[in-house]
Amino acid sequence: MLDPILAADGRGQIPVIGWREYLSLPDLGIACIKGKIDTGARTSAIHAFDVEIFQEGEQEKVRFKVHPTQGHSSDEVTAEAILLEHRQVKNSGGQAELRPVISTALER
Repeated sequence: MLDPILAADGRGQIPVIGWREYLSLPDLGIACIKGKIDTGARTSAIHAFDVEIFQEGEQEKVRFKVHPTQGHSSDEVTAEAILLEHRQVKNSGGQAELRPVISTALER
């Protein structure tokens, strides 16, 4: 995962980032959202609601909604992405549940 960062930088230097950063998820139509950075993690999570799995041609996709602005539930973005897989994770209450996994571009 280091190579895309180095390639994007153009100078071969790793950009310095903080624990929390404002970032963009352009393929999902999310221009600005606050993210927590965990350089040791292989994947990240996004708080999504109204999650719907559907078929489009031969591809299984997921449609979901996101509140990109913290504390502003009226600000809402609907996004779609190709569904890669489902993974079992523990929710905040400690209960196991299956969640959809996608891949998307991230810009800061």
